[in-house]
Amino acid sequence: MSDITKSNPQSTTSYRLALGAVIGLGALIVIVLGVMIVGLIMGWGRQAAKPPPPPKALSMSLAPGFRILSNDTQPGRLILHVRSDTEDEIDIIDLSDGHIITQIHAPAPK
Repeated sequence: MSDITKSNPQSTTSYRLALGAVIGLGALIVIVLGVMIVGLIMGWGRQAAKPPPPPKALSMSLAPGFRILSNDTQPGRLILHVRSDTEDEIDIIDLSDGHIITQIHAPAPK
């Protein structure tokens, strides 16, 4: 018989290296799965839900002699139609910071 059939394949160096690699990778898989399960249970990787910022309080005053005739809203904007004895005015106001985007002036009807 030849030496190949008589030798034990489990005693070769390449078999031992392959067996060590299989055992090492198997252990690594078990460790990674354990870490993933613990992470899922503890909620790792979830973004904490941030509450929306509170709306800013806006305070505005009408000029003396003006009164509001009507108002309307669009997303993020307030539209006011105001009138005095001498002038009509339409104001478009940005609600995020309160600045006036546009003002339209016209003489008041008589």
